[in-house]
Amino acid sequence: MHSKKINVFEEMTLKIENEFPQCSRIHVQWEFVLTDKKTGETKNTKKFQILAIQNEAEKYKHIGIIISELSNEYAQLPDLVEKFLLEIEKHAKTGIADASNSTKIRNVSGLEFTRNVYLYTDKLLVSEDVLQKHFKKHDLILQIRSTKHNLLN
Repeated sequence: MHSKKINVFEEMTLKIENEFPQCSRIHVQWEFVLTDKKTGETKNTKKFQILAIQNEAEKYKHIGIIISELSNEYAQLPDLVEKFLLEIEKHAKTGIADASNSTKIRNVSGLEFTRNVYLYTDKLLVSEDVLQKHFKKHDLILQIRSTKHNLLN
């Protein structure tokens, strides 16, 4: 008998919903393109999601990152968090409209970013200490929510 493997994004999204039940979420799915250093050929791609976890009532937002396995690409994450924040602010200013009646759904601008970044992952291939220091250097507070601790120390 084969059991259906749960999609890591579905599993981690459920964890976020349970941890932040009062918050709405906006997410994008991006991917890292992993290339061979010698040939420059694409070896693999690694999909991940970045989410804004927003509490409209209390006027704050956190950022969540879902990635099944995190290795050296961790170095790019703080810049991608900033890029994502700029994107959602730009869209908030243009207004998110409901197609059925063209009224504004939510005003998500003006939510204070707490600087908390929640990392949801199945596997870490970098030490938590290295991750924490890297995010702190970018004035971000990393909260790791890893299901397995496969760390290389």
